[in-house]
Amino acid sequence: MGRVTFDVGLSLDGFVAGPHQSLENPLGEGGEQLHRWMFEEPEANTAALESVAAPTAFVMGRNMFAPGRGPWDEDWRGWWGDEPPYHAPVFVLTHHPREPLVMEGGTTFFFVTDGIESALSQALAASRDGHVGIAGGASTMRAYLAAGLVDEFGLHVAPVLLGAGERLLDGLGGLRVEAGPVSSNHLVTHLSYRVVRGLVGEGQVLD
Repeated sequence: MGRVTFDVGLSLDGFVAGPHQSLENPLGEGGEQLHRWMFEEPEANTAALESVAAPTAFVMGRNMFAPGRGPWDEDWRGWWGDEPPYHAPVFVLTHHPREPLVMEGGTTFFFVTDGIESALSQALAASRDGHVGIAGGASTMRAYLAAGLVDEFGLHVAPVLLGAGERLLDGLGGLRVEAGPVSSNHLVTHLSYRVVRGLVGEGQVLD
């Protein structure tokens, strides 16, 4: 039996990215503040960082991998340089076929055109231990939650108000969860949840 999780940075007002996202500013205005804890104080947040890195395969939406939509720019190889941080197979949701992209450090991007369930099935088959992480963005995480396909998730809440941007949990009012352990420091509060019963219905990720 597989295990599907995600971890995501969140503002106090519920945004995972700020407004006006762009190629030059992929997290939107102020969005980088959500992740200060990861880079400024990794020793104080070891358990949360281990949770982020724990999956052995990942699924992500098209916009998490690349700016824009439509046919691929074959020169685009992701936001992360030659060695992405995943070190595992990553299945990218898209409407446009593309050959697998092999990167340094053990990451290979596979491009999936037949929906979220197919991407998850492929990721589960490719994972070493059945643990798949939904790497983002918010619409992809919402789609998996709405389809009842997530087992657990972590919210890493920064003491920041963004005022606008991309919300995570809109439209998920029927979701039932159980709270898990909580830890905090001055940069972040780590919240964890187990999904008791997912929403009934299909999620949709638009390309």
